[in-house]
Amino acid sequence: MNELTQQLEALLFALGRPVSRTELQKLLDVSPEELGGAIEYLTSGGRGVVLVDDGKMLELRTAPAAAALIERICKEEYARDIGRAGLEALAAVLYRGPLTRAEIDFIRGVNSSQTLRTLAMRGLVRKVPNPKDERSFLYEPTTELLAQLGVSHRSLLPEFNEVRDKLSKLEEAYRMTAQADAKESELTQE
Repeated sequence: MNELTQQLEALLFALGRPVSRTELQKLLDVSPEELGGAIEYLTSGGRGVVLVDDGKMLELRTAPAAAALIERICKEEYARDIGRAGLEALAAVLYRGPLTRAEIDFIRGVNSSQTLRTLAMRGLVRKVPNPKDERSFLYEPTTELLAQLGVSHRSLLPEFNEVRDKLSKLEEAYRMTAQADAKESELTQE
């Protein structure tokens, strides 16, 4: 496997989404012929992942030989209860979202990376680009989550407006306390 092939495989894996040949050529700074050679190598088989190519878009997927294993593991993952951590993260996203992972971590008081991954894998939350910071994502509820909860919109959740109002007041109180603490700290340092 040459360096270009490794870069192509790593890029497709890291992006985790279909990518057009044109975009790949730009990202890898290669000619169509060079990209074609790397694609041909990756489609030759004998690996745990396969390159799916519909002629326009490319995406890495698990190899058919691993289908039974992946299916069994996914079933086990989906069979497990999402637990308190999942419920906390879902509540934050539903009543306060869309939120960044850092905001969810702050609300919960612990790292939520694994919890959010599990919720996304189950189709309950999705990552969307953050318009305020292109380096981060926002988490928002999916229509699947709303359907499972039996509501057609977040605003129809129990006590939605009351909970949002309480959260806003708590956030404002926290901000004021943090500002007062910062001001006090400045005064004691002078």
